[in-house]
Amino acid sequence: IESVAQNGPSEQVVWRGPMRKNPMIPALPPGQRVLVTAYAGNPEEAVRDGLRLEPQPAVDPANLQPGEALLRIRSASVTWVDLLMTSGQYQHMVPLPYTPGMEYAGEVLAIGPGVDPQRCAVGDRMLADGALAGPRSHGAYQRTGGLATYAVLPAEALIPIPGALSFDEATLLLQAYETAYHCLVVRENGGLADRRFD
Repeated sequence: IESVAQNGPSEQVVWRGPMRKNPMIPALPPGQRVLVTAYAGNPEEAVRDGLRLEPQPAVDPANLQPGEALLRIRSASVTWVDLLMTSGQYQHMVPLPYTPGMEYAGEVLAIGPGVDPQRCAVGDRMLADGALAGPRSHGAYQRTGGLATYAVLPAEALIPIPGALSFDEATLLLQAYETAYHCLVVRENGGLADRRFD
């Protein structure tokens, strides 16, 4: 296992090996997460009655499974699809309870056994692929949304943040940006890229 801890505003300490065996390595603090605990009739009711903010237990990087990574979430968005899902009005329903937030980004705090550090390493700035982890995905990581302090997800679901994009900008890259591009360029006859605005 490889992990990182903050020792002040800019200093990082990187370590390898099971965390519990090294008393010099600080434990990660608990966080917070949003849980969808009940479906509602519409998104407004779902936000009012079906969401709960609760403590998120501290994640122990020593418990990561092969192929998993621990992400410290720095930015997450709430989309219309997230709202539809909280009210049970989307194409599929996530088993309750789950953490919403299909689009999120952060930095890798730890990687589990078998993760190629060339693909995903401690300290890397990454965004989550919502098709592979999160409410819109299927399988073991479907309940792992971005409205939380931490997310444990498969390293294959992490995509490096391009260039100098901020966490906020990267969060919107896969769904919100793609949707806007499709609406403004692809669906418009000839595309807006072919038109001049004087």
